[in-house]
Amino acid sequence: MVLPSGFALPPLPYLVALTAGTLLVTALLVAFEPPIDQRTVVALAPWMVIGGTLHALNQPPIELYDAAIRPLFGTPAVYFTTYVTLGTVWVVLSLFGVRRGHDENVSRNLGLVGTGVMTVLLVLAAITALRSGLLELVWPTVAVVGALVVAGLTLLVAALWRTPVIVRTRYAAPIVIFAHALDGVSTAIGADVIGIGERSPIPRAIMEFAGTLPTASIIGVGWLFVLVKLLVAVAVVFLMHEYLEDEPVEGSLLLAFVAAVGLGPAVNNVVLFLFIPV
Repeated sequence: MVLPSGFALPPLPYLVALTAGTLLVTALLVAFEPPIDQRTVVALAPWMVIGGTLHALNQPPIELYDAAIRPLFGTPAVYFTTYVTLGTVWVVLSLFGVRRGHDENVSRNLGLVGTGVMTVLLVLAAITALRSGLLELVWPTVAVVGALVVAGLTLLVAALWRTPVIVRTRYAAPIVIFAHALDGVSTAIGADVIGIGERSPIPRAIMEFAGTLPTASIIGVGWLFVLVKLLVAVAVVFLMHEYLEDEPVEGSLLLAFVAAVGLGPAVNNVVLFLFIPV
C-alpha cells in the first residue's frame, strides 16, 4: 500500500463534476497564461492551507459538512475541489488583470484572496475549538512555532552552505522548506505526544523504523520523519534551482506542487489538533 488510509474516489456524479471542473479551469488558465514565477508559489501557499483545512473539517471528530457535500472534501477529492476553486479565482483575476493592463499583479491578488479565505476558515475553526478552552491551542501553536524554528535553521544552514542556490530560490525555497518542516513537526507531535496513528504508509514506515532504534525511548519516533522531510525539501530546492532559472513557469509550478504535498497534510494535522482534548 502506497496510498493513505481513507483514500477513496467520490461517487460518480461528484467525480464527473470535479473532473469536468478541473479540465475546464486548466484549459482556461492555459489560454489566459497568467504570469507564473516564484512569487506565484508564495501566492499559492494560502490555498494549500485552505485545502488542508477543508479536509480536516471533514474528518472525525469534526465532520462539519452536510452529507450532500461531504464527498467533495475527502481524499483525494479535496485536492480537486480546492484546485477548481483556486483556478476559478485565478481565471477571474487574470481577466481583470488583462483588461486593466496590470497582469503582473495577478499573483499578488491571488495570494491576497487566498489569505483572506484562509484567515476566515482558520479563525472559525479556532473559535469552534475554543469552546472547550484555551488549552486546545497548545499543540497547534507548538507545531507552527516549532516548524518555523526548524525551517529557519534549515534555511540558514542551506544558505551558508550554498548561498547562490538560496538566493536564486529566495521566494520558493522558504515556502517549500517550511511546508515540509510543518508536516514533519506536526506528524511527530501527533505520533509522540498526542498518540495519533499515521494514515500514510511511508511516514508510518519511517517512524516504525525509528521505533527500533535505541533513541525511541528517549526522544520518540517522530524526529526521523522530521529529518527526512527536511532533507527531501532541501534536496528538491537544490536540484530545482537551475531548472527554475531556465524554465521559471514549469519550475515554479513544480515547486508549488512539492510545497503543497507538505503543507496540505501539515495543516490538516494542525487543524485536527484544535479538536483533540489536551
